[in-house]
Amino acid sequence: MKRLITELFLTLALFGVTFAYADDMAENIQPPLQIVNQTGLKVVVQINHVDVIPKNGISKQIFGVKNLVDQYAALGMKPGKDYELIMVFRADGAQFLLNDDAYDQKVQEPHPKGNPNKKLLMAMKMAGVKMYECSVAMKLKGYTPQDLLPFARPVVSGIGALVDFEKSGYLLITP
Repeated sequence: MKRLITELFLTLALFGVTFAYADDMAENIQPPLQIVNQTGLKVVVQINHVDVIPKNGISKQIFGVKNLVDQYAALGMKPGKDYELIMVFRADGAQFLLNDDAYDQKVQEPHPKGNPNKKLLMAMKMAGVKMYECSVAMKLKGYTPQDLLPFARPVVSGIGALVDFEKSGYLLITP
């Protein structure tokens, strides 16, 4: 079989058929693909890691969600009309919904000026993003509802909320 395939390629080559790689067909030089589906999007994002950008303490997961919100805005998409975006903070990611005082007191590696994610989260809240905090994580880490940013709403279970949102038609992502 291998010999037959080799003979086929040699025969095609005799007739001028080439199989050379063409630079103009390279995918990596094509313009970036754009979001095609721009209406009816329902997304729930799990924030569950403490992986942060070293220089500023911003959560890499939160930063990824902010980039998505910015991309939707650049396309003219409207929150509540074209998309719904929900963030569920659970496990180690629960710390990112803490207010400045609680962040400084309860996070193992606090940032010198409180919660460095607060401004990003507030901007996303203003853009229509809803944020929920896992009560199980709160209990395990010693957080109270008073420790949370004012726009954060506790849920009984972060995992339970994710399942419920996904069952309700939301696409679950974990950046």
